[in-house]
Amino acid sequence: MFYLRQLIFAGLLFGLLPTSLFASENWGLCRIPAYHLVESQSDAVANTEVEADQVLRDDNNFLNFSGNVRLKRGNQSINADQLIYDEDNEKLEASGSVIFEKPNFRLSSEHLTFDQRKDSAEIDAAEFEMRGRHGRGSASNIEIFDQSLSRFRDIVYTACDPEDRAWHFTGDELEIDDDRGLGIARHATIYFQNIPFFYLPYFQFPIDDRRMSGVLTPTFNIADSNNSHIALPVYWNIAPNFDTTFKPAWYTDRGLQYASEHRYLFQHNQGQIDYTYLDDDITEDTRWFKRWAHQSSLGFDLSGDLLLQEVSDDDYFGDLDNLVPGTNEVDYLDRHLELAHDGESWETSLFWQDYQTVDTSIAITSRPYQLLPRLTFNSKFQPWDNGLQFKMENELVQFKREASINGSRGHLLPSLSWASNESWYFFNPKLQYAFTEYALDNNTLGDDAIERGLPIVSLDSGLFFERIAGSDDDWLQTLEPQLYFVHIPFEDQSEIPDFDAALRPETYNNFFLPNRFSGVDRLGDTDQVTLGLGSRIYNNESGRALLYARVAQIFYADDRLVSLDGVINDRKRSNIITEIDINPTPNLIIGTDLVYDETLDEFSKREISINWAKNGFAANLEYFFKDTELEQSAVSVVYPVNERWTLIAKYHESLLFDKPVENLFGISYESCCWGLKILASQVSDDDFIETDRALFFELTLKGLTQAGKDVDAHLRQAIPGYQSRF
Repeated sequence: MFYLRQLIFAGLLFGLLPTSLFASENWGLCRIPAYHLVESQSDAVANTEVEADQVLRDDNNFLNFSGNVRLKRGNQSINADQLIYDEDNEKLEASGSVIFEKPNFRLSSEHLTFDQRKDSAEIDAAEFEMRGRHGRGSASNIEIFDQSLSRFRDIVYTACDPEDRAWHFTGDELEIDDDRGLGIARHATIYFQNIPFFYLPYFQFPIDDRRMSGVLTPTFNIADSNNSHIALPVYWNIAPNFDTTFKPAWYTDRGLQYASEHRYLFQHNQGQIDYTYLDDDITEDTRWFKRWAHQSSLGFDLSGDLLLQEVSDDDYFGDLDNLVPGTNEVDYLDRHLELAHDGESWETSLFWQDYQTVDTSIAITSRPYQLLPRLTFNSKFQPWDNGLQFKMENELVQFKREASINGSRGHLLPSLSWASNESWYFFNPKLQYAFTEYALDNNTLGDDAIERGLPIVSLDSGLFFERIAGSDDDWLQTLEPQLYFVHIPFEDQSEIPDFDAALRPETYNNFFLPNRFSGVDRLGDTDQVTLGLGSRIYNNESGRALLYARVAQIFYADDRLVSLDGVINDRKRSNIITEIDINPTPNLIIGTDLVYDETLDEFSKREISINWAKNGFAANLEYFFKDTELEQSAVSVVYPVNERWTLIAKYHESLLFDKPVENLFGISYESCCWGLKILASQVSDDDFIETDRALFFELTLKGLTQAGKDVDAHLRQAIPGYQSRF
């Protein structure tokens, strides 16, 4: 047995291939590589052991090991028929069935040389396997120039099982530079099922987590709404804190679209600038979209937020939608600038906001107002030791909109509250005074100068009861009655324009708020008591919630005179809200949201959902109803036929219009080293007049790249419980 003190060949050899060139994948469908994995030991072991059937030393200080030669150093080993070591020149030469092994890596060749002084090596006709990345390949020659630079010639690489090349790539030459985190390939061709489908004469790629300029994965889309296109993104890493992605896309009917995304990051500033441009052959117009989002930390607890965006025409997002048709349709583009200060006792914001109306069919008087600007000044005082707390909310805002009443509004809302809470009850009275002042221009409803001052008295209280339940006393059940009282006197507000007021939707939580309107322009007069009752059931052993049911109704002492449409509400009781969440098992979720109208003796809102998900299987039933506005039903399923095939389907129909909302059918196939997803979609527009059909496909070459549309992103949103298998 012989000890070599300076041999570092094994460590260099393992550094030939980058550790992060190929993404981590699930290789559960693959066979285990047929080679022995050496036990992992510390690389810090200094001594190297060599065993052989015969050892000879000649007069020139050459050590010749022959017959079952095995060199071990830490967790690395070399097996060969013969190994010659030149002590004077510190060179090593192994020949005959040479095998180098390290945990998760193996290389085999007939000949290997290594120069310790130059830290260089050369391997002829090498084959390698990487168990951690399930990668394997071959090269006619491998040269190691130093500890960071190496070169492969005539390389073939795949992540498929042995004797399987469903996909592989070839290259005339591949250089790996660890110092720069850079790989350079020349004349590289990617094959799928032995068919070449992508070639690059020269490209660079990162071999670690450092960003690198280069060509990104192309995307494909086939649709029947003039949206079929192919895009080839190119990434440019300009600096560590600044990069750009160019994404030219060729639409088969419209022409070439230029798109770019520019990102920057500094110590106190970050943002993104997006721009697209297209000379549309169909509309014969120039079409574009611009967006700039920026955030700043200005020091002294100051921050800034800027958003500017604009589009060339009303139909841009519908015509040039790179996602599933209809998902990018918007009515307005928000544009704003905000300066904010967050101090110990006060938080302040100065906010300018404007909109571009994308859907110009919306009447001017129905569009949102511009805020030019809005100033808020709110307190952050801590409660006193006795539970009392004083707060102050202040706002000053200027509203502007064409052909509308314009003006400014000042709003002050001081409040004094007291919180008395224990494990079995809570008792929280609160007194507020809302003072609002308007300075208007050409108020067609009344005076230009209006003042309104109203007190708001509220009391939120409740009790907590609990008991052990269930046949085996394995449940904990709670009973949570809640009483909420609000008094707001009446003041005529018909002369006040509606800048931002809206009636709150009927939900359980909204029944326990003082004002039935959102915004400031309407403060609803009321003498009301809300009664709520909730109950929860927990599993005593796991603590998991099995059920949460709550029901609430508001009782009014007087008519509500304040409204948005001038109609007096004389109902003595509100609708009854019922919300129930049931989780009998970790895999099953049942939810209901019901609004019962006592006057009509019917439900004005019904939402019911049943969701089951387990081991990749998901099934969902959903129903939505709201008065005469909406009635829809949906059923969706994700069915893993076996470990390789999965079926995906969704049928979502508007019962009101007898038209599809969104229908999906997809199929997914996964093998050891590649996978394919195909998704067909049928989507109606918001008015259920037109229906778009599209076909998306996504090809994944495990361990190399993913091509096509990101089908998973849409399926996760469209189908509850969907989980990608690859």
